[in-house]
Amino acid sequence: MSKLINYICGAVISMPLAYLSADSEQFRLTSPAQPFASLESLQQPLLPAPQELPVEAKHVSAAPPVVEMAVNPFTGKIRAKKVRVRLNADLESRIIKELDKNDLVSVVGEKGDFYAVEAPMNMKAFIFRSFVLDNVVEGNHVNVRLYPDLESSVLGHLNSGDQVQGAICAENPKWLEIGVPPSVHFYVAKEFVENIGGPEVRIQMDKRKETVEQMLDNTAFLSKTELRKPFAEIDIERIQHTYKKVMNDYADLPEYVEQAHNALVGLQEDYLQKRIAFLEAKANQSDISNEATLIREEIVAFDASDAVNESKPTDKMLLWEPIEEALYLNWAAIHEDHNMQEYYEEQKQMATCISGILEAYAAPVKNKPGDFILKDKDMPLAYIYSTKLNLQEMVGKKVTLLGVERPNNNFAFPAYFVIAQE
Repeated sequence: MSKLINYICGAVISMPLAYLSADSEQFRLTSPAQPFASLESLQQPLLPAPQELPVEAKHVSAAPPVVEMAVNPFTGKIRAKKVRVRLNADLESRIIKELDKNDLVSVVGEKGDFYAVEAPMNMKAFIFRSFVLDNVVEGNHVNVRLYPDLESSVLGHLNSGDQVQGAICAENPKWLEIGVPPSVHFYVAKEFVENIGGPEVRIQMDKRKETVEQMLDNTAFLSKTELRKPFAEIDIERIQHTYKKVMNDYADLPEYVEQAHNALVGLQEDYLQKRIAFLEAKANQSDISNEATLIREEIVAFDASDAVNESKPTDKMLLWEPIEEALYLNWAAIHEDHNMQEYYEEQKQMATCISGILEAYAAPVKNKPGDFILKDKDMPLAYIYSTKLNLQEMVGKKVTLLGVERPNNNFAFPAYFVIAQE
């Protein structure tokens, strides 16, 4: 037995070291000098060192993309100043605009830490005119962009057959300025939005804001026009009426009340200076001093009852007065010593009878040529407006009106100013 053992040991020692290398399937030695613990260890294959065991690669799945989820629509009130509206639900995304505290947004969805909101009121988008024929999109997947520029951000897409209402872009006539499509959403961080009610809250507020903004803009234009007249022809009562109406009827919109108040004060001061200058031309300076004091007290006095009693013209009628005023002034520049009544007498001779069913035209589009549409069997015939008749009372009725053609601002149908009802 001892001879057999000696023979085996000698055979093992005489093996080439390469055979006992680390790549051997049966043996693994850390060095040639490492001894075997026993004969049994030679009879069992050695396992690889623990640190060299193959490790199965773990599959690291990417986080699922955040998708926009629908929510029950609601009106959100902004709780901080300079809150950013972004193109995408990402803090690195393009900033569309900044909102002030207490501004309202229409929330229609959520995406991660952001609410999806409808486009801000009066925001415009742009589409290449080549893809629009008679207010209908010709082409699929047509880009709607933030600015009239091929490098501008894409807000969404329109397809063949989609209808759009817009006007030729003043900056670049190759583009059409349109409203932002309803499918386009923007994003506001959730932490800055407070739920204050259903979507109708913002809709109502937007309509009020649009109305009061138009009233203030048109009244400011009318004020400048009126103050350019000779003093004896100036009539500021209707201008004062509009500013007082804003202050009384829109107390829930303090920024507009402040604008109306400041504009009224400015109007009164300008009117005072014109009246003083007028009186100076007719009397000596000593008499003017006392007269001016009385005038100032008369103008600055605010009679709240006037704002209530003088309410015959509707808001929509008042919005068109500056337009008619400008047309009259252009006519008067040629027809000297003729008043506005004579102007409309001449206009009446040029008037045309137009008939149809009267409907309100409430679309929030820029430069619309009227507040109402006249239709025949659901086919639009004309846009109309009036400062003479309260057309709102005729909505839904078949009417025959006496109208004078007015600019239609590149809309699809003619526009008329209504002088009278036949």
